[in-house]
Amino acid sequence: MACASKPVEVTTPAIVAVDTSNRAPIRLRKAAPAKSFWEAIANLDVDYPTGHPSTPDQSAFAGALRLLMSGQFDKAEVALDSMRRSSGDSIVRTASHILLTATLQYQDKWKELAALPLRESRVDTLDRDRAGVEVWAAAFKDAAPRRFVFPPGPVVLPLSMSVAGTPVIPVMVNGRRKFFWLDTGSSMSIIASDVAEECGVKPLVKDTLEVATTTGRISARPASIEQLDIGGITVANSTGMIVESGLLEVYVDETPTRTKRLPIDGIIGFDIISRLNMRLDYSDGTVVLTKSVRAEGDEKQRNFFWVGTPIVRLVAPGGVPLHLGLDTGSQETYATERLLTKTRTRTFVGERTRIGGFGGTKEFRGTFITELRLSLRGKAPLFQKVLVFAPAVSTFVNLDGVLGNDIARTGVIRLDAANGVFSVENRAR
Repeated sequence: MACASKPVEVTTPAIVAVDTSNRAPIRLRKAAPAKSFWEAIANLDVDYPTGHPSTPDQSAFAGALRLLMSGQFDKAEVALDSMRRSSGDSIVRTASHILLTATLQYQDKWKELAALPLRESRVDTLDRDRAGVEVWAAAFKDAAPRRFVFPPGPVVLPLSMSVAGTPVIPVMVNGRRKFFWLDTGSSMSIIASDVAEECGVKPLVKDTLEVATTTGRISARPASIEQLDIGGITVANSTGMIVESGLLEVYVDETPTRTKRLPIDGIIGFDIISRLNMRLDYSDGTVVLTKSVRAEGDEKQRNFFWVGTPIVRLVAPGGVPLHLGLDTGSQETYATERLLTKTRTRTFVGERTRIGGFGGTKEFRGTFITELRLSLRGKAPLFQKVLVFAPAVSTFVNLDGVLGNDIARTGVIRLDAANGVFSVENRAR
């Protein structure tokens, strides 16, 4: 009997660089034909009904998803609500309800979300699911509406890096200076319990709820920050979550046998980031912020979508589209088994220690990608030693991986949710 080869020890995190060789650019082509309508939808192929047998209700759902991907949230909301109420297809009704709740949350429409009737499958499980959007909506429904006030010109802030490599900026919480992560992987903004107490941020309800993370669930309490200042940008009545300070920490290995915990003041989540046009330059140590305003344009040029979670579309060799969740709070990029199936890239068996965001240190033994060249709006990201990992948080989309904050080392990151742009630009000389 042949013995299994010993796993290779991987001593460095995933390597994400830019391929500067003069190779022909990878062009996007249509995805391989899906076996079913719902498989196509999970891969964001909204054109599937055009060339394949589909019911009118399925075609209407694909149209609503197209509206969502193009940033037309009001129109998507109307279409999804109509299908939730009247579709004769039970699967379409359920999918429309799920996507509608996410769309209402994205738009801060907590009162409308709280008024939605529960899906039949949720009635018996609601009491047990304290991370469900319905219980959060009940807590936020009577909170004062959030308001953004932008200055006439761009805001420039110093950008530093946490020990986990996460982007950190200075903010003012009710007049007190703190340092918050910029974390696209967090759907809502978060504040540590000791910081909340110091800054006068109080819970909205007595109940303690939960929030799902990539490493499991943690307890949290719904709150509203009276005034959050991000440079010259003011966010009034910013809804968020209070998390116990002991849980809002990052774990760093000081030695192979000793781990150090470092506290986090708070996190600016995607609920705020999605309203901003951001330009992050890790090398120069600056972030430039302006208001993100949707402009009419070629929808096919969009490569950044929000479908319950922020997603970046990259292109693999052969023109295969890949969808990676964007998580600037993740220390490194990782792939899923779906990416291996789509790209047939070479892998090896290895083991290493992975450091979570505010989870814990965990030993991994599994599959790593040897090397994979992709395309991202004219750039060619090169992935090496990327771990193949199954995230704990489920999404509406079949993710091919997660794009972590290591992508920012390759250049200047531009993130504009309203216009569907995620790009890596060259640094000015």
